[in-house]
Amino acid sequence: MKIASILFTLSLFWQSPAEKYLNEGYEKYLDEDYKGAILDFDKAASYEPENAEIYYLRGVCKSSMGDKIEALGDFNKATELKPKYAEAYYEKGYIFLTDQNAKLAIKAFDKCIEIKSDFAEAYVSRGTAKCMLEDKKGANADWAKAKELGVAYSEYMVCE
Repeated sequence: MKIASILFTLSLFWQSPAEKYLNEGYEKYLDEDYKGAILDFDKAASYEPENAEIYYLRGVCKSSMGDKIEALGDFNKATELKPKYAEAYYEKGYIFLTDQNAKLAIKAFDKCIEIKSDFAEAYVSRGTAKCMLEDKKGANADWAKAKELGVAYSEYMVCE
């Protein structure tokens, strides 16, 4: 137990500044201190501007604060740096979905699913977007896939 504690303490000293700010920002994000987290992610980005995770997490915080345009900018940067970042495409799609832009939402969810075919929530959300466009067959197919992947609340998804 003592050795683990010592190793953890030493690992804090061996962290790069970017890792330090990324970890501190993530802790603030978990505590829902989005403004504080964004400041830490800004600092992390100044040390590692090519780290897609920083932009993704900062985007999640901005989205949580309702700043959708800034969040989209961060998700775009994350996917530019890491083209196969399924979670960033999902978050982009979710913003479009909440803005009632079903067509853009579907494009983002398509990309997410192309990268990570077992992303159940992407099927749920894409099904919702398809239902918004009155594509009942497509919506039901996506929701059936989500259920197959373990989404428990799928019986409530009905496109009429």
